Amino acid sequence: GGHRVRVGSPIDPWTTRFDWSEHTGGRYRYSEQLCSPQGSTPAGPSVSRLSPTSVVHTMRLSRSASLPRHWIHSGIAAILLAIPATAHAAWPPDPTTNVALCTTTSSSQVSAAVPDGKGGAIVAWYKDRNADFDVFVRRVNDQGVPLWTANGIKVCTAPIGTAQILPKAVSDGLGGALVVWMDGRNGPQNLYAQRVDSLGNLAWAPGGVLVATTNTAQVTSFSVAADGSNGIVVTWDTPANGISSDIWAQRLNAAGVAQWGASAKSVCADRFDQQRPVVVRKASGVFVIAWEDLRLTFRSDIYAQALTNAGATQWTRDGIPLAASADNASNPMLLASGADDCLLLWDADSLGIGEIRGQRVGPTGTFLWQGIGQRLTNPGLSGLMGAASDDSSGAYFVFNAIEGVQSKLALRVGRVRADGQYMFQLTGKRVCGAGSNQTQAAVTSDGTGGVLMTWYDDQRGLSPASDVLAQRVNRVGNLLWSGGGVPVCRAPNNTGPGLVVTRGVPGGAVVAWSDTRNSTSPDLYVQGIDALGRLGVGLGVEPPAEPVAVALARPAPNPAPSGRTAIAYTLTQSERVQLRVVDPSGRVVAVLEDGVREPGTHRIAWDGRARGQSLPPGLYLVQLLTPTRSEIRRLVLL
Repeated sequence: GGHRVRVGSPIDPWTTRFDWSEHTGGRYRYSEQLCSPQGSTPAGPSVSRLSPTSVVHTMRLSRSASLPRHWIHSGIAAILLAIPATAHAAWPPDPTTNVALCTTTSSSQVSAAVPDGKGGAIVAWYKDRNADFDVFVRRVNDQGVPLWTANGIKVCTAPIGTAQILPKAVSDGLGGALVVWMDGRNGPQNLYAQRVDSLGNLAWAPGGVLVATTNTAQVTSFSVAADGSNGIVVTWDTPANGISSDIWAQRLNAAGVAQWGASAKSVCADRFDQQRPVVVRKASGVFVIAWEDLRLTFRSDIYAQALTNAGATQWTRDGIPLAASADNASNPMLLASGADDCLLLWDADSLGIGEIRGQRVGPTGTFLWQGIGQRLTNPGLSGLMGAASDDSSGAYFVFNAIEGVQSKLALRVGRVRADGQYMFQLTGKRVCGAGSNQTQAAVTSDGTGGVLMTWYDDQRGLSPASDVLAQRVNRVGNLLWSGGGVPVCRAPNNTGPGLVVTRGVPGGAVVAWSDTRNSTSPDLYVQGIDALGRLGVGLGVEPPAEPVAVALARPAPNPAPSGRTAIAYTLTQSERVQLRVVDPSGRVVAVLEDGVREPGTHRIAWDGRARGQSLPPGLYLVQLLTPTRSEIRRLVLL
């Protein structure tokens, strides 16, 4: 009730702001929408959610070189009409709300998320229903609308009381997902798989497909990769010979038919233990599998093998050493690089002092970087938590560093180029300026040469509850979102665990996590973030590939108590900037910065005053202008 809609003054010559207030239950909620014309013909109406019973319809007007200049300055750009309508779900802008994918009395543990190809995601988890564990999936679209069956689709029919757990997933390339999980229906931990199409239908047998008829019992770890032809490659370790743990692999095509023999492909059968395999598909279509290898008994090395699409091994029988020195090598991670290379990252431990190392490996297994691996961090910095491609044949990687007198776990990101040069120094780049514990990180490429990551954070001091935060970093190491991270979830009593992230709309992400806001039995929630780090706005609209000039962070704190807040922005090149505050009528009430600024992050403390007087409490817009770009953030002064 009490909706008031207004056309605001232009943000720049071709972008108009619309804002409105909603009065519900004695409180106002403010919302806004930018209209940036593209092309020369009028577009159809776009819809922004106001409430369960009201929406705002906007008509985008065509750009015209003859548009009278006084129109620009007076803000006459569009006509808005608020009308009753059916509810339209959308990503909520409030980090205490989020979108529920599964809320039942059973415990849901999230394990994987993959893009649906349209800006949304497909999430996989397993659920404990009175010790009867099952695997579920559900899709959420780019607007935050949960699709498919409420509380998820069960991926297989298995005997009651058997355990289906720890699913991993890849995209099937057709808007669906390929899911693999550990399954106890035939005894100790076999591997089963299922394909779920874009409509939520099970494409393979109702009970799933057994990955291999033998050599899959007692699986302790496994890894998956898309095969490039709508199928999947799976690799695992198992003590199938009854003596030591060996490495096996299988490829299932789009129909779920095994391609590397019913009993799978032996990758390494050395008489000592091999464990924790990982797999990547190179651009050439060849698969590389790497694992921890204990054949020297007194230390762990990293060995690897390459297989063709048909399953033919390319390197020496039982693999070749990729990380073999006096140091222990563990926790391998693989990424494709160039036309036919791959990058291997791992944790190295020399006399109890850890560091992260990397190597680029050519088609024949030769080293393309010098030595036994490029040192990527200083000694004492180790514990790889995840890695993602930089879309230029290099890689990003994230790790924790112990910092401060209270020994907080700070999250850091590093980058290594294709030539082996590290970009953010050997200390990495802090992704969050708060002096808090940042744990359980998940990471993915942003599709524009940068990286997206999410983590649990205790910076509000509500232990054992933690918030879910996110950050985006560009290729030169600039934080593109708030310096303290963007709050994704601030629901009360959330302790997780479980956190995954996948690419969403261009430059943005979809984050999924297990959530205890409702009870001690976790439910499953998701949240979309756009390229500018915003929740609930801008999603579904394709932004520029990467901020060309600037990134304006959210003011913090916001709302601003007593009008005091801090505003930060980042430049990737020297630019003339104007940072100003605009009131709801479009009037500039304060100019905080005006002049040429150098590349980097700039922070301004503002006391909420203009011309020597405190501004009235209410909604304002912080606007950053450069010759090439305009960005705004909402700010509420209290």
